[in-house]
Amino acid sequence: MQSPIEGTRSAEARSMTRRRFLMLAGGSSSLVLLAACRGAPATDAPPTAQPTPLAVRTMVPVAIGEGAAAKPEPTAAPVVSRGEPKGKFIEAWQTTISPSWFDPQENPPQVTPYNFGYALHDAMIKHMPGKEFSPSLAESYEIAPDYKSATFKLRPGIKFHDGAPVTPEDVKFTYENYRGASASILKGKIDRIDTPDDRTVRFVFKDPFVDFLMIYGSPASGAGWIVPKAYYEKVGQNGFKQNPIGAGPYRFVKQTAGNELELEANTDYWRKVPNVKTVIIKGIPEMATRVALLKTGEVDAAQAIQGVLLQQLRQEGVYRMSAVRSAATWLELMALDRTDHPLKDVKVRQAISLAIDRQAISDAELDGLSPIEGNWIPEDYQGALKRPVPPTDIAQARKLLAEAGVADGFDISTLTPLPPYFSWGERILGQLRGIGVKTQLQTMERGAFYERLAPGPNRLKGLVLQFSGAPGDAAARIRENAVCQGAFSGLCLPEVDERMVKYDASMDPRERQRLIEEVQTYLLDEYIMVPLVRNVASWAFSPRVANSPEEINGAIAQFPFLGPWEDIRVKDS
Repeated sequence: MQSPIEGTRSAEARSMTRRRFLMLAGGSSSLVLLAACRGAPATDAPPTAQPTPLAVRTMVPVAIGEGAAAKPEPTAAPVVSRGEPKGKFIEAWQTTISPSWFDPQENPPQVTPYNFGYALHDAMIKHMPGKEFSPSLAESYEIAPDYKSATFKLRPGIKFHDGAPVTPEDVKFTYENYRGASASILKGKIDRIDTPDDRTVRFVFKDPFVDFLMIYGSPASGAGWIVPKAYYEKVGQNGFKQNPIGAGPYRFVKQTAGNELELEANTDYWRKVPNVKTVIIKGIPEMATRVALLKTGEVDAAQAIQGVLLQQLRQEGVYRMSAVRSAATWLELMALDRTDHPLKDVKVRQAISLAIDRQAISDAELDGLSPIEGNWIPEDYQGALKRPVPPTDIAQARKLLAEAGVADGFDISTLTPLPPYFSWGERILGQLRGIGVKTQLQTMERGAFYERLAPGPNRLKGLVLQFSGAPGDAAARIRENAVCQGAFSGLCLPEVDERMVKYDASMDPRERQRLIEEVQTYLLDEYIMVPLVRNVASWAFSPRVANSPEEINGAIAQFPFLGPWEDIRVKDS
């Protein structure tokens, strides 16, 4: 089939960009400007100073599938700390807490479960401060030069929370029974898994699997986060979610469904004994309640502070604050209400994009802290295409609607945002009314939203406002959101699927980059995915937290939450 793509805008593309994180730290009356990687010394601002703009923290990524295959990775040096955990740390989380997030076997293509996974579980390799694809349960690993096998050596003496050893059989069971994000490509590529001794696991692939390390070793999937085979088989999927056992720095104590999770330090954790004895995560969807609990001292960290409350906290200058570059946000425009809907015309979809004032969204929702990018895939993800920020032009939008035969505007059934970002949706509704496009906001619980994102007859219609901090690379984002039967995809386009099949089969870095850029160019030029702004994961910390924000927030690549959990310190412990 002839593709409508006329070019890949290679001059605008970069095959690799550096990881960039935005960090903001507040003192009693001033904000600290952080320099790359760690941070510059704080300078006191006059009492009347306005909030300081965020600085960019930089982390250099690992290139996968370019040049030589990965060399053996050495043991990551454990942090030497065997003290006694003390005290309690309480986090206010932005949604109700789903028990499904405690089971890495069904991790969706979202970053959210890793807020809990980094505490409860451990992976063979994972992103850690200063190093991506860092050996964790694995002491070392090697990817074969032909990309047809990967060999891991487990650390000696590592255990699950119930005292059972972590074995190659657990690693094999976890991979073979995994059913979450990227499961189809992981299962489709595997030929066999060998366990020649009590510490070695060797994955053998049917064909060269260039993307294995990216998918297995980053939170692009949960397949590398190991669950105990014997216990999982004994209690089953539902039983595991109610009483999970992992190998991470914290062990499960109890949960109040949807509302609260209590964890206790795992003093046998290989990296270090956690500093804090008890961690409690409270699910509090109401932002005002999270802020109120922070101010009364009932929680030590509050997540997802936005809008007026973010502006107020920044102006008060009492709480240390942190903002990490997080999810890309975009409008998906091809969830058509009917086959002959005006959105089927690319001119109409372009008009929708031109009607959106992205800077106004950033100013109102994120206090102007958001970077505005020109792609629905974060520009710092490997393989992402960097594009100019889409313009706002109401006159041109109206002209395009007239050319498409809908000069007076038209109706769209609904606009459905990812909960709880309903104020974002209201703002976009108002901007679309400026060109005569009328719709209504549809609100739902987060679990229901993700159920309705799955392909099938009940898939969301109208405009879909997506937020996705799902880690990985450009290919992982496309596989889940833009190919036939992707986990959250409402699309089935030969211009996309044919190229992704070739991409997954190729070992040629240039061909792979060309294909992934062509897919992104098509989706952007056809206004199927319309980028909005890069969301900012904003946090506020109470004076009890002994860490500086950059130590425990944004320290891990592609991870906007707190971590490593074992590094968190509180002052009364």
